[in-house]
Amino acid sequence: MPDTPFQQTYLQQPMLETADWLYQSSERLAQQLNYAAQAIMHTITSGGKVLCAGEAEAAWLAQQAATWLVNGTGRERPPLAALALTPPHSPMQASLSQQVRALGHPGDVWLAFSLERDDPDLLAATEAASEQDLTIVAFTGEGARTLGPQLRDTDVWVPLPGTRASTLFAIAWLALEGLCGAVDTHLLGEDA
Repeated sequence: MPDTPFQQTYLQQPMLETADWLYQSSERLAQQLNYAAQAIMHTITSGGKVLCAGEAEAAWLAQQAATWLVNGTGRERPPLAALALTPPHSPMQASLSQQVRALGHPGDVWLAFSLERDDPDLLAATEAASEQDLTIVAFTGEGARTLGPQLRDTDVWVPLPGTRASTLFAIAWLALEGLCGAVDTHLLGEDA
């Protein structure tokens, strides 16, 4: 079946839109990622840990964050203390807020991913993290309607440009890779 110009334009549109969002916000996004890397480094070097979480597909971002922080992004280094908390799939499982209360300690980092959907468990867990004096690093859409009201002056907000959840996810994935690479650079220096 031959491609039509309409099909190619339709397929290119999400990629072009995401590239445009990234281009327009790259300076601010890089600055916030640097602050996030500094917060994580401060916690890790002080003996703390990073608790990562998200709901729905944002839970994949949390799992990848924990994996990259523990294993690194390709350079040999000791594992870092990071854990992805799992949203409950049944009433018998602990909620995210229960997990934060059980595992979080003052000075730890709460690395939360929100795609600006209704995330009640993530919101409750972020409130619990704040109550326990964890440093919050929140990846959210620019509206920050879900987690934004929970952020304090000492927390780090990583504003993801875009309006659709799929765009926010794609940009968060790229930003997360940059964040974990920055943590490795802080630990190991520039890659030779």
